[in-house]
Amino acid sequence: MTPLRHVVALLVGAAVALASLAAHRSLFPLGLLVALATTYAVPWWLLRSRHPRTAASYAVGWIAVLAVAVTGRPEGDYVLGSDLDGYALLVGSLGLVVVGIVAFAGGRASNT
Repeated sequence: MTPLRHVVALLVGAAVALASLAAHRSLFPLGLLVALATTYAVPWWLLRSRHPRTAASYAVGWIAVLAVAVTGRPEGDYVLGSDLDGYALLVGSLGLVVVGIVAFAGGRASNT
């Protein structure tokens, strides 16, 4: 059952990343704030669940979609523009690297 949790967390991370990429430009800055709030709400919840390491899988899924979006397309188009909106989402999402490291290292601290 544990591998299935990580696969689902990976897919949820990818889905949230796609939604964030689609929403971050709408009604700036409200769309960006909603995208970043959703991006961090899911791992916050996962880190407080019974299986905090699934937050690392979520972060990997999110960052993988971001990496594909940043590389561009053969036609020269970019999903993530090089303007204030795009850079704000890019910089705001870099905290997921820290979330992934914390989750991989063991999640929340023990209360002992």
